[in-house]
Amino acid sequence: MLVQKIKGYLDSISDTLQERFENREKVLLLARELIRYCGETISLSHKGKKEEALRKYQVAISKASEIQKIIDNFPELLYGDVGTAYQELAEASVVISLYFDVDLKLSKELGIPDIYYISGIADAIGEMRRRVLELLKKNEIGEAEKTYEMMEELYELLWSFEYPKSLVPGLRQKIDVIRRLLEETNHDIFLAKLGRF
Repeated sequence: MLVQKIKGYLDSISDTLQERFENREKVLLLARELIRYCGETISLSHKGKKEEALRKYQVAISKASEIQKIIDNFPELLYGDVGTAYQELAEASVVISLYFDVDLKLSKELGIPDIYYISGIADAIGEMRRRVLELLKKNEIGEAEKTYEMMEELYELLWSFEYPKSLVPGLRQKIDVIRRLLEETNHDIFLAKLGRF
């Protein structure tokens, strides 16, 4: 009787588990694609290739939408690579807005949870440092300083975030990294002003 009951239970959930497995595979593939398109968006933004960057960004948004449709039915699949992919999309959104002055899409517009969006903002500050270094190489110190000021403002916002940092996994560590990036970037700007960069 016991074994028969367990067999009946396992038989009853077999189709659901198979569907979950298939959707898990789809989500992982889409998450990897989303990460790739976001990386390309950021790279193209640094190179000043606006049209290509915007194209990749739109594809990234559509991949995120596909993921969300699956997550709506299987919320337990929102972990690991999916969270990372959502962070990358938030980061790409900040970077593309920074470079091309396009309207910044926030978490609700992108359909991603706030915790991943906040992490993406933190990651974008590292990309801003990269922009500062590129500007300093071109001796565009004024523009570099403007980007640095934005880095500082975002750091302050994240640092003073009123909720416990534990609500956003990894945020405390990211804030510590950002503080070091700010110190290094400030030093680089100082050297550039002395003509030693």
